[in-house]
Amino acid sequence: MELSAEALLVGYNEGDLVVQEGSPFSGVYIIYSGLVLIGKYSSSRKRRILRFLAPREFFGLEALFMKDQETNIQFARALLDSELVFIRAEPLLEFLQRYPLAMLTLCRWFAREVAMLEFKLTRDATEGSLHNLAMLLLALSNKYGRDTPAGTVINLELPRALMAEMVGISEETLLKLLKRLRDQQIISVQDSKITIINKEKLDSLALTADFYLTILEETL
Repeated sequence: MELSAEALLVGYNEGDLVVQEGSPFSGVYIIYSGLVLIGKYSSSRKRRILRFLAPREFFGLEALFMKDQETNIQFARALLDSELVFIRAEPLLEFLQRYPLAMLTLCRWFAREVAMLEFKLTRDATEGSLHNLAMLLLALSNKYGRDTPAGTVINLELPRALMAEMVGISEETLLKLLKRLRDQQIISVQDSKITIINKEKLDSLALTADFYLTILEETL
């Protein structure tokens, strides 16, 4: 209740830029509804997706706790119509100093982010594209899946280019891998929606510990 006096609820349409990388840092965003993509640009301006934020997740904490960081180090864009709660940096820091349990919550969030980053670095370096795609489909089905007689429908429309970027492959390679999974009767695709029709086979392809799969689900 105390912190709500400093909170501002802001609405964004699908595709709207929430924060630009390199723009002046002014505060932290908490996702209230919708889905927000977090990413970063390389020196050659190539875009890289880092994670996705669902309701009750944060954006901007890195700059909040880095004393000399005056700009946002990532960009944020609404993937769906979304509402975000914005809290200015100064009152939020004062609040956290008065309430250590709130600070502990943020520390736990940071620990999860570090674990996920290490996992992604290891996965990208050592695992094949089919393995990574299988893991992504599992995480998406666990979080956005809707059970039907035909299987588990991933109830989230992701453009193929965006899905390819999430796996770290070209769109052409993604289409080939999806066709391979269809030919093996592991998935079906209809009206841009993917249905998992054989989750056991998908599990065997992913070969991912439940701990990391759970963290991946939280970042989608």
